[in-house]
Amino acid sequence: MASGVFGTPISESSVILSQEYKEPITQKDIADYTMKMINAGGKDAEAQKFVDNLKHRYDDGISAKCLIYNATGTTLNLATYNDWYGHIYDTPYPAVIQNGQWGAFLHVHPTWFAGSAGAVVYRSNIPSSTSMCDWLFSWSIPYVGDNGVYTEIREEGHFPNHWDYIYHEKLEKSGRSSTDYRYGYVSKIEIGEGTTVNVRGIFQLPY
Repeated sequence: MASGVFGTPISESSVILSQEYKEPITQKDIADYTMKMINAGGKDAEAQKFVDNLKHRYDDGISAKCLIYNATGTTLNLATYNDWYGHIYDTPYPAVIQNGQWGAFLHVHPTWFAGSAGAVVYRSNIPSSTSMCDWLFSWSIPYVGDNGVYTEIREEGHFPNHWDYIYHEKLEKSGRSSTDYRYGYVSKIEIGEGTTVNVRGIFQLPY
């Protein structure tokens, strides 16, 4: 299994074997079953242990322990990322998070007086379409001030032209949770209080 991803991928075959859904199996069926399996086999605990161990190796300092669960019914592929303050630590952003997997990574502050603020974008198909869409997962743990998160789902390639706007107009003004709906998908992110916290996101295809 690739570094930073946890859990056995859930496919159409997995859903058929569960015998919980009538055939033909749809992407929504796969996504719904995947949400039911969010903690299956202890994969959530494995992802948490992974980022906790990264933090232990990093030692003191502002850190975002980032966790993303893919319940879209399809694959998420890394599209791009942006660091406003700080950088990823020790392991890369997961290149692929398959349906039913947790992706995990640690983002840390720079050596000078600043926090951790960054964004990662994953790409998936749009249901019943040949087009693609991009999922924004962004967070801010400032050196002084309140933590915040912001998420959006937009068309393929949208975010690199909007980093300044996202940071100053959205992320700096955000709270500790953020939700967006588009293309039938929903993205939900939340962050805790403190200087070393979990940043947890769930990307899913709801009913």
